[in-house]
Amino acid sequence: MQRPYIGEDQHVFICGQTGTGKSVVAEVYLAGMDYVVKLDTKGEVYERRKKGQGLWRGLTEGKDFVVIHNLSEIDNVKTDKVIYCPAYDELEMEYYDALMKWVYERENTILWIDELMEVAPSPVKYPPYLKALYTRGRSKEAVVWACTQRPTDIPVIALANSSHYFIFTMQNPDDRKKIVRATGMPQFNDQPNGHNFWYWRVGQPEPILARLKL
Repeated sequence: MQRPYIGEDQHVFICGQTGTGKSVVAEVYLAGMDYVVKLDTKGEVYERRKKGQGLWRGLTEGKDFVVIHNLSEIDNVKTDKVIYCPAYDELEMEYYDALMKWVYERENTILWIDELMEVAPSPVKYPPYLKALYTRGRSKEAVVWACTQRPTDIPVIALANSSHYFIFTMQNPDDRKKIVRATGMPQFNDQPNGHNFWYWRVGQPEPILARLKL
């Protein structure tokens, strides 16, 4: 499958269990986009540094992006991209909401959430500015790329307002059923397996089964 074009004014939803490749899709696509803030709630920064790995595939830290641990530092960032890996005491809803408010008001910025369930733990509990981004952000080109392992408990707004879907393997049938209900695409009930995934764009007649090239 040829890489789909995704505009910088479109929300993207990516789901799949650990190791299937969902983060790779976001990382590769977003490396080529202009203004991106990654919200790293899982502490991937620490894991990659411990393993001696780069923090963003294809990009150079300090030149293309910087890492911050305190949200108060974000206004001083000079690079087009930033990874916000919150310090322990900032792993709280108020900081997530403040970041989303910053993205919304800044405009022309993509917020990449590495695990949506961490910041929106239930269908009714999520930062107020997450709703603002999903429902009004496209007009400001302030949009969300959301990744998650477990779609079952996330807010419906994340699914209802996305334009592009990348669906990797998910073992829980309830997760697959939620995606099917949100999109009307019964193919998502079928496991793609391995590094395969389903890709679907709103308006497309049916999903396409593709393979991630690592």
